[in-house]
Amino acid sequence: MTARNDGMTRKDGGAAEGGLDDLFAAARAATPAPSEALMAQVLADALAEQPRAAAVPASPPVFAPVRRPGRALWARLVWALGGAGALAGMGTAAAAGLYIGFAQPSGLAGLDEAMLGAPLETVELIPGVDAFLSGN
Repeated sequence: MTARNDGMTRKDGGAAEGGLDDLFAAARAATPAPSEALMAQVLADALAEQPRAAAVPASPPVFAPVRRPGRALWARLVWALGGAGALAGMGTAAAAGLYIGFAQPSGLAGLDEAMLGAPLETVELIPGVDAFLSGN
């Protein structure tokens, strides 16, 4: 293999930047320490930017809001049911159920016989007390 002489290599085959590697290693090893004045200024700036604790008033405000016990109950009920979005979904489902039950669209007319095996009018969903008393 022949050595090229393009200004990047020396005539003896060594790299021209051979001494630079030693200089870079020495620069990496000697890290300069920041001055005390710089550190004091950085710490002063950091302390100035930190949030301060809010001052606690000496006495309670004159016009304190009145708590209504009913509102807390409704808020807990809404939270227990899943929040406002869940309540909106349940309300929509209830409205759709009322509409389907009351209007009974024509597409659902034959569904009761297919599911129950008899017309809906003949199925007794809530039996009378006589069925329980007779023991049948």
